[in-house]
Amino acid sequence: MAAGIGAAMAGGKRGTGDARPRQQGDWYPTPPEVTQALMEKVDFEGNVYEPCCGDGAVARVVEHYGHTVFGTDLYDRGYGLGHGKNFDILQVRELLAPNVITNPPFDIAAEIIEHVMSNLQPQKMALLLKGSFWHAKSRAPLFNKHRPSRIIPLLWRPDFMRLGRPTMEVMWCVWEKGYTGYPTYEPCEKPNNIVEIPEPEFVLNRAA
Repeated sequence: MAAGIGAAMAGGKRGTGDARPRQQGDWYPTPPEVTQALMEKVDFEGNVYEPCCGDGAVARVVEHYGHTVFGTDLYDRGYGLGHGKNFDILQVRELLAPNVITNPPFDIAAEIIEHVMSNLQPQKMALLLKGSFWHAKSRAPLFNKHRPSRIIPLLWRPDFMRLGRPTMEVMWCVWEKGYTGYPTYEPCEKPNNIVEIPEPEFVLNRAA
């Protein structure tokens, strides 16, 4: 079952032992300590755009750190100022804020990196990605074209599914406008004191 959950989040095939369908739009709400770890490591100046905001799991933590967040998503899950196909991040032509922070659908993460960095050019962008994201040979050209300034692997496995058996290793990748070097590698421990932010009820899609 564990392999099935991991594969579902990664956008791959699920094992036959896991009967759970994938969440609509590859939506898996981000536990608050994941975003907290980023905010305690990286300084963002100004407002933040969250283009895959879901129920606001990431955005509400960013707000806790004093930023105004503009959230949009293809689907309305109770947070954000705009929803629907006009807010598809791959079609957006103008940023709503100078910084981007999001947990993107993993299966289109590479497309998001290319589009945002080539066409929208934020001051800073932080994406939550699989720990093995850059291991794929096919992504080498993307890495060389748009090198992150920082790679921040989390030293714990977040429980995205709220099932008590997390399987995914993830990392924050941070890009900075004008950066031309290689990324720093900054492993990050789980915060000791997790910020207290009320979480909306997590509803897992289930087969009828």
